[in-house]
Amino acid sequence: MFMLSRTLIKTIIWIGVAMGVIVVLHLGGVFALRVGQLAPLIGAFIGGTLAFSSACFPRNNSEKTEKWIGFEQLSWMLIGFGIIMWGIGEGFWRYYVSIGQTPFPSIADAGYSIFPLLAFVGLLLLPRPDMRTKRLVLLMDCLISMGSLLALSWYLLLGTLAQAPGEASLGKFLGLYYPTADTALISCVIFLLLRGQGRAYQSTARRVSLLLVGLGLCFFVTSDFLFNVQNNAGTYVEATWVDLGWPLGMMTIGLAAYLRRFLPATPEHVIRERMQQGFDEKSFNPPQFVPYALLAFLFLALSLDVLSNSPGQQALRPVLLFATLSVVGLVIARQVFTISENKRLTQQQAEALESLELANRRVEEQAYLLNNYNVELERGIEHLKDVQAHLANGHLRVRANLTHGVLMPLAASLNLMADRITRLGQSSAYAERLTRGLAELSRAFERHMLGEPFIIPESCVDLLEVNRLLVAMRMRVGGPPSSLASASKSAANTGQPMVTPLPPSSMPIQPLQSSLPTPHPMTQPTRPAAHMPQTQQSINRLPDTRPLTPYNSIGTYPVTPAADLQPGKEQPRPDVLGIRQRAKVNPLRTIIHKDEE
Repeated sequence: MFMLSRTLIKTIIWIGVAMGVIVVLHLGGVFALRVGQLAPLIGAFIGGTLAFSSACFPRNNSEKTEKWIGFEQLSWMLIGFGIIMWGIGEGFWRYYVSIGQTPFPSIADAGYSIFPLLAFVGLLLLPRPDMRTKRLVLLMDCLISMGSLLALSWYLLLGTLAQAPGEASLGKFLGLYYPTADTALISCVIFLLLRGQGRAYQSTARRVSLLLVGLGLCFFVTSDFLFNVQNNAGTYVEATWVDLGWPLGMMTIGLAAYLRRFLPATPEHVIRERMQQGFDEKSFNPPQFVPYALLAFLFLALSLDVLSNSPGQQALRPVLLFATLSVVGLVIARQVFTISENKRLTQQQAEALESLELANRRVEEQAYLLNNYNVELERGIEHLKDVQAHLANGHLRVRANLTHGVLMPLAASLNLMADRITRLGQSSAYAERLTRGLAELSRAFERHMLGEPFIIPESCVDLLEVNRLLVAMRMRVGGPPSSLASASKSAANTGQPMVTPLPPSSMPIQPLQSSLPTPHPMTQPTRPAAHMPQTQQSINRLPDTRPLTPYNSIGTYPVTPAADLQPGKEQPRPDVLGIRQRAKVNPLRTIIHKDEE
């Protein structure tokens, strides 16, 4: 497809060059005349067929070409069909010339007159630029250009045709229609060049096609305008270089439609770069000078008309002066609008700068707060790391002292863990002391059971559980203030209720009357005698719930021999607290036997 496109483009270019060389240089005599006569017809059918077929050619989704936007495809179809209609009109005119007739108006004018209308509508249907803020300026520039062109056309041709003697007829109307249509087409080209600055026209296909359409219409309008001037003056000669603008212009328009359809799509990043480059340019684009250049030509024409003393020029002066004043008024309005727009943009820029400054201050404040937050967070993290390191090294009294911030829940959890570890350590230490105290107490009981005096070990003095046990066993009832203080201190440290500890006793225990020691009911279970029945043995296995005789004043336990215990008889007990205690012994629960060896 690419090779076919290149071949087709080269063929069209070579046809145009051959036409120009043959007609301009008059190569071949009669052949050059025939080429000059048929060149407009050949160029119209080549350009119209190429434009219409390119617009109607279906596009596949797999093609990497530019998509049609809006009525763009319809616009190219209208332009191509208008060129074909102009070619049909040229065909009828060639027929009239071949039979030696030159009627005006004729059927050929039907084709000639349709082309400017279809081309004008097609050009207006091309994609609009995405430049909403510049639409009014664009409209004013187009009106300035159109007014200048109409004024120049009036000075050069339209004024003379309008003042020609004769009644109003179709021929006079068409004589004014063709120059006016040419002026409208040139104005539309200027309009397209001025507005072709948007995103849609940054693609290569649309940009090239727009330039070629403008160039082709310039060729066509130039030939048509010169033909009308020469025909009005009676100096027109057929098959000269003046006629070359028609075929060259139409073939150029067809080539523009073909390139618009088959040129590859422009990458998105290239379009963005072109848009950015357009925004960065501070100077005017060349198309933006066109309205002011036409205004300069208009002033030149007005000066020539004012300096002329010809009656015909004086007749054209009122319309020319009115058109010039109208164009000048449009220029002044455009400048006023431009000044107001610049003022508005300056105010918006000042507001934007103020907003930007306020945003910068907010960003600085947020950065300052964020910096402080990060510093505080880093300090908190370092503090928590130090606390964790101290706890890992065994310093269980260290605590995190964070009072605020996002790390406060973590600090509270760390402190709670430290408290639990501390309590666990204290519990473990107390459990070791208790284990050691119970072991020594067990050895003291064993020695006591072997007949030695019962002495409370030193390690059991501050153990509340052991003191409670001894008090429950009636082996301790009171103690000196130092022991009480140590017990209170131990109770405060451990959080346990305080029980009054008693000092160890060094008094010997009274020996039993029996030769064998009686087992203690709380440390050694009694074993039944062999001569007792099974029922009595089961009864003897019951635990002894008889109230024990309390400690005496020196901390010893006066053991009563088993022989002195009588069922149902009140047993005397020492009066420790000044109150006489009396109790009855349950015969089923207080039977004590001697342990058999």
